[in-house]
Amino acid sequence: MGNFPVHGGNVYEVASRLHCQPEEILDYSASINPLGPPPGLREEFLKHFDRLQHYPDIHNQALVEDLAVFHGLGRDQVVVGNGSTELIYWLPRILELTSALMVLPTFSEYQRAFEIQGVKLAKLFTRAGNGFQPTVEELARMVEKHHPEAILVTHPGSPAGSLLSQDVREWLLRIGVNEGRYCIVDEAFIDFCEGDSFKRHLSETPRLILLRSMTKFYGIPGVRVGYLLTSPGMAKKMSGLLPPWSVSTLAQIAGSFCLKQKDYQQATLKLVAEERSALEGNLGNQPGFQVFPGRANYLLAHMEPMLPTAKTLREHLLQQDRILIRDGASFDGLGERYFRVAV
Repeated sequence: MGNFPVHGGNVYEVASRLHCQPEEILDYSASINPLGPPPGLREEFLKHFDRLQHYPDIHNQALVEDLAVFHGLGRDQVVVGNGSTELIYWLPRILELTSALMVLPTFSEYQRAFEIQGVKLAKLFTRAGNGFQPTVEELARMVEKHHPEAILVTHPGSPAGSLLSQDVREWLLRIGVNEGRYCIVDEAFIDFCEGDSFKRHLSETPRLILLRSMTKFYGIPGVRVGYLLTSPGMAKKMSGLLPPWSVSTLAQIAGSFCLKQKDYQQATLKLVAEERSALEGNLGNQPGFQVFPGRANYLLAHMEPMLPTAKTLREHLLQQDRILIRDGASFDGLGERYFRVAV
């Protein structure tokens, strides 16, 4: 069957290899809201269709304002990008990083983006016994050894979905203030547990940078819109260096519309919590399966050696049922017996 893409959600490439239509594939590899985009988004696009004859708002003013209101922050603390991936690639360049500590496993584009810019990476591989999140002791030991300019963590973790412990959160905030290191927190899935966001600490931690995505929670991966939250000084520096017009008019419209859909947001939280619990129970009842409790819209599972590898399971599900899951071996720090499945 050949090698499959290292990212989830690439139904077009998989469908091409399987000689079927993308719509025939049940995609559990990408952690996208099962409800799809919010109702009314199509009509919102049509209402503003004539705006497509103009360039996008170069400063993303309406979306920045709506994000600031939504998060209870100042407009000068928000930077919008063409998906959070664009911001990930610009981040090491704008911060002029030469070294960083990366906690793994995480979204693979971080490693690629940082290495392209020549950043020397120290890697902290987390343990299954701690839900694939670091401990204070592990972080402190790596910082003392490598002296990184920035520390990158994922909250909730990807692909395990676990949150950073409270003592790790406090340690990261202290080290950011006391030692002047950048603390970069990937919060791409924090919408599913918004109360645990680092955003309330932005005012006291100038070098805290939170990367956010609208793709997952609002079911709009085809409309590239992501953003980061940080201090006014950091936001000004980043905004001044990003390329113009990178966020399309449709992306700006979609972002502003989605933020105001309160009923949709509540329905999403309720559905994902219920389905995650049911899926965790069903998977956990399978002989030889270990499921890691998570707080996002996906679950990580491990299969004992008596079972086939995740790659074999993935290929079997594709051939028999056109079901696509995420092989955990595509995450640096996991192995061939892990797989991730979306809720």
